[in-house]
Amino acid sequence: MSSQARQHIIFLCGLLCDKAVWQSAASQLHDDFDCSIFSFAGFSSLTDMAQSVVSKAPDSFILVGHSMGGRVALEVYRQCPEKINMLGLFNTGVHAPKEGEAAGRQKLLDIADTEGMAAAADAWLPPMMANASLQDQHLIQALYKMITQYSSEQFHAQIQALLQRPEVESLLPSIDIPTLLVSADEDRWSPVEQHEAMLEHITNAELSVIQGAGHMAPVEKPQEVATIIREFILKYSV
Repeated sequence: MSSQARQHIIFLCGLLCDKAVWQSAASQLHDDFDCSIFSFAGFSSLTDMAQSVVSKAPDSFILVGHSMGGRVALEVYRQCPEKINMLGLFNTGVHAPKEGEAAGRQKLLDIADTEGMAAAADAWLPPMMANASLQDQHLIQALYKMITQYSSEQFHAQIQALLQRPEVESLLPSIDIPTLLVSADEDRWSPVEQHEAMLEHITNAELSVIQGAGHMAPVEKPQEVATIIREFILKYSV
């Protein structure tokens, strides 16, 4: 790609995540794209998260969000659809809080408050990962380091943002830009079926399913993630 054709990709991080989730995939795209990674420690509102992205974003960009970051991406689209050229939604969803969700999240908050963030990581992280990923000690150690850099107060704030998330399902039919949906075959939190349901409501969307990954697909399979993103962008770039 020539320098004149370079596009800017903004990557958005999910719950208890920082640039570590996207860094490896983004590094494989740096030669052809300008890449920025946003995380949301200290925020308690998805709308405020989105506003913080909009305030720092260039006039034209590709937006890719993972998990909670996918929901933030949709809020960014709601705020400035004219600036976004393409949209990527990874391991995410658009449904309202489900019965029992608040109670389940509160259990994790209670662990964080009483036992610390490392104990919260013990309870939260393994169910998010593919079986093979759990055997990768280097990866697991990196994710534990990432999670334990958050305070329990920051954890509470992000959970508040998720439980008070804006209604977004009605936004999907208005999305008129190329949209990449990505799930993973071992994602038990945001399963493939959830993305298939989203696919039905976005006009110009396609779905990719990564094999051998879980909810943390961008860091579990970064090379495959980078390839999917690159091929999608090239497919829809003029």
